[in-house]
Amino acid sequence: MATMGTNYTIQELMRLIISAAGSIADAVSDREEGQFMQALITSPRIYVAGAGRSGLIAKAFAMRLMHLGMESYVVGETITPAMQKGDLLVAFSGSGETRSITEICRTAKAVGGRLALITSRNDSTMAKTADMMVVLNSRPYDDDGLSSDFAIRQITGEHRSGAAYNPKAPTGSLFETSAMIFSDAVILELMNLRHTAMEEIVDNYSNIQ
Repeated sequence: MATMGTNYTIQELMRLIISAAGSIADAVSDREEGQFMQALITSPRIYVAGAGRSGLIAKAFAMRLMHLGMESYVVGETITPAMQKGDLLVAFSGSGETRSITEICRTAKAVGGRLALITSRNDSTMAKTADMMVVLNSRPYDDDGLSSDFAIRQITGEHRSGAAYNPKAPTGSLFETSAMIFSDAVILELMNLRHTAMEEIVDNYSNIQ
């Protein structure tokens, strides 16, 4: 069944998203991924931060790290302890310019923490202070000009209704989609490296919901 305003079915739209996410995955640097994995394995504690939709991805990643038995925290939560020298902050930001997250990154660096940035841009304010980053290059889909097809523009975040919006505004939903896929892949690799059985993960699931 075609959706309103497009000639695509839901299934076809899903395939468009999957195809774009696959192209982003193909471009991930082995060196960047390796540095990030090493930082996760060697850090005493892992903090995560992100704003808006990226913040939801960050929280999901922190929860999965906890399920693996790793010490992880979400910046801004009331029970999050003080960061110490050698701890790792993982910041999710497509633009690398979100003001609130930029300040968190600066604070983390000031107290001696390391900064790992998951982003779509390697030339941002956060990128300049990051110890390592993984670039999920959604930019060709997010802000490389408006596509002629309405459905593609909606998926990539290029669609803007009203003159108040900038048609070049950075990062549409594909950054968050690829960041979620990337973080889940990282968890699977951590399971392998730490020899974590599924039974151990299940034991860490919340039982007082």
